[in-house]
Amino acid sequence: MDRFPVNLTSAKCELLDRILQEFQHEEYIKADRVLHIFRGNAILASEYLQLLNQLNLIILIGEAYGHPLPALIGKQSGLEIFLSEGNFMKRLELRKMHEETGKSMIELQKEIMDLRNQLANCREIIAKQEMAMLDMDGELKRLEAGMENDDF
Repeated sequence: MDRFPVNLTSAKCELLDRILQEFQHEEYIKADRVLHIFRGNAILASEYLQLLNQLNLIILIGEAYGHPLPALIGKQSGLEIFLSEGNFMKRLELRKMHEETGKSMIELQKEIMDLRNQLANCREIIAKQEMAMLDMDGELKRLEAGMENDDF
């Protein structure tokens, strides 16, 4: 999402994600389901719905003057893509990670892949060394057994 709002906090992202979760298997939801999330605060609920509408994730149906909430809220086609790429919290975490590290998601993913490859190589080396140690241990036991037989 190119236009991720910069003023979003984790609490705001959580509320936005809760609204979007209401659409799990439905194309439309009634405003009272969103109102429940905001504990009856229709003005606050309306502000969050307006943001989601501006981001082209939902469509507001049946808006009426004097009523802060529409009758219905529908999914926009971009919502499925948005959710498949992660929710608001995920995007906030990625933005914070980018700010902290100065690296993009692609750079971090490449770094993770490099570290996983290094780990796999180290595990392979360790496994080979463990096998060599077992071979040496077996050889040592064989030599010790041979020395005991020579004493007799």
